Formats: sequence, C-alpha cells, structure tokens
Amino acid sequence: MVGFALLAACHFRRAEGPMVTPESRLDGLKRLCVPDRASRVGNDRSSLRGIGLLAFAIFSVAATGAFAIDFKPYGRGAFARIAKAHSGRPLVIHFWSVTCPPCIAELPQWAKMLAERKDVDIVFVNVDSDEDRVRAEVRAEKAGLGGATHYGFSDDFIEKLYFEADTSWRGELPFTTLVAPGGGVTAVTGAIDDPLVTRWLETRR
Repeated sequence: MVGFALLAACHFRRAEGPMVTPESRLDGLKRLCVPDRASRVGNDRSSLRGIGLLAFAIFSVAATGAFAIDFKPYGRGAFARIAKAHSGRPLVIHFWSVTCPPCIAELPQWAKMLAERKDVDIVFVNVDSDEDRVRAEVRAEKAGLGGATHYGFSDDFIEKLYFEADTSWRGELPFTTLVAPGGGVTAVTGAIDDPLVTRWLETRR
C-alpha cells in the first residue's frame, strides 16, 4: 500500500548515496520525492491529495522503520544457500532490476504465477544497488509482489554473484534459474513466457 501512495504522490530520481538504516531510508525518501510540477499549478484539491498521500507514505515508513518489503542480503554463497533451503521442491529464482524495462513490464505476470503455482517456490533477487532499492520496493509492491520472498544484491563483487548462479551469465536481464527438486539447474535469459520456462513449469504440475 505504501508503494501505491509513493507512486501517486511523487516522482523518483536516483539517490545521492546508499540508504541502509530506517532513518537514512526516511531521509532518502524525502530527497527522492519531488512533487509533480503539474500538481503545483493544477487545482487545489489534486495538490492537497498528493500532499496527503506523500505524508501518509512518509508516516508509514517512520512508524514501521522500513518499507513493507524486506530485501534479504544476497551475497557470495547465497545462490547455493537458497537452493539448499528449498531442496526437494521446484524452485524458481528470478533476477531483475528497475533499470530493465522488460523486467518491470513482466512483474505482474510473476505475481500471477506466484498466486497460481503454490506447488513451486519462487524467489526474487533484485540486482540493483542500495541507492535504487527504494524504487525496487515500490515497483514490486505495485505489481502485487509485496508478500513474495525478496533478496537484494549486497556484494560489490557482482561478477561472482553472476558466476554462482550460472557460469555463463554476464548480467543480462531478465534472468531466471529453474532449480529442480533434485538440484539440477536450468538457466534462462529472457521473459517469463520463454518456452524453456513454460516447459519446465508444465513438467512440475
């Protein structure tokens, strides 16, 4: 819900630096949110509504100490740990970024799959840096993924994180790994409706 309020109340621009604590997240939010110029010259009712939504968003962050989505740290060794934690069940690990338009466009489709395929575990890994994590939170919430399991890159050695997911991956997005119950991994660079993804899911029904 906070995500919707943020989108309605302000536009985002890139943060000046990392925001790693609840207090710095709140300060960063104040810097990032710029009231729409149109709202300042539009009618008073729309302007007041925008201000009210922004105030609600900031109040929510202050009250809870964080946004609704908790991005667990994804560093070296995380891929193996996640796969082990879901051992015995089909697992999809999807990597995405707010700077990848196809990733953003298909997030609602991932939300639909998450709701329909309870027999498959789905984990989302945001590859953005800390300064873009607020935008990622808003995008995920807006797509209906607020209740999903989320991780966020937390290691500067990103090439190592790529290599651990798939030895041939160089960071292309969208990127998805399909982990079979027995541990076999199929890597897919492409959209959610890629034939490799579709066939893999069909065999797990």
